Amino acid sequence: MGFDIIALLKFIFLGLVQGITEVLPISSSGHVELMKALIGLDTNQGLVFLIILNTGSFATFVIIYFKKIMELSKSLVIYLFVSSQRAKHYDNFIYASKILVACIPAGIFGLLLNNMIENFMIVYNLLFVSIGLLTTATVLYFVSGIRFRKGSGHLSWLDILFVGLAQAVAIFPGISRSGMTTSTALKRGSGITAALNFSFMIYIPISFATILLMIFDFTSDDARILTKIDVFYYFFAFVAAMIATFIAYKLIFNIFRSGKLKYFSYYCFGVGFLALLLYVL
Repeated sequence: MGFDIIALLKFIFLGLVQGITEVLPISSSGHVELMKALIGLDTNQGLVFLIILNTGSFATFVIIYFKKIMELSKSLVIYLFVSSQRAKHYDNFIYASKILVACIPAGIFGLLLNNMIENFMIVYNLLFVSIGLLTTATVLYFVSGIRFRKGSGHLSWLDILFVGLAQAVAIFPGISRSGMTTSTALKRGSGITAALNFSFMIYIPISFATILLMIFDFTSDDARILTKIDVFYYFFAFVAAMIATFIAYKLIFNIFRSGKLKYFSYYCFGVGFLALLLYVL
């Protein structure tokens, strides 16, 4: 198959959808599946395409939080192996530990349920997406009425466990990871800035693990060899996902502070019913 400008635009569009919806509380996985159905794009290499899209968003968050990642990693190592400097690095060690603990439930859920979810998605993809989006809409609707704290807000270890469970639930397509984790942190008393930053920080290790798992699955299967055209299309989808993720990140803090979560709830209700309608038809 030769170069097709329409196909290229579709791939770029899906990259933009991935980037925007990965940050906003409206589910990236659900929107990518829904948009693929709406624009009639069959990648013929679904798993590797998902790897490319997820890596685009992952790369952007690593760049944004690179300094913080290095700082936390350094503190974690020093606290564990240099006892004389533990007091200085205690706060960072606790924060890094909370990130790791919050990722455990999603790791367990992913290992236990990943194959089952993939099998369900083959037959009931849009139905699954619809249920997930309607769940996200319901959660956002109830959280939108909370008076958010402006400060940092302290999250206890119990709070962290709830946030981790929220992230685990979001492995189901259509359920927004950022929406579930941020909403849970806010409900548990965290401030908006702290809740969003923690949500994105726990996204990084779980996304890295997910990408590795998808790569393993891809190389284990009898996958179709990528053509030069595939690589060309996927590259632009990757770049689009990176750019869109960065732009959405710059907007998300003001969106939460402005108290407009209810509009995302209404949107998810609408898109959820659209996915259900497409499945029925």
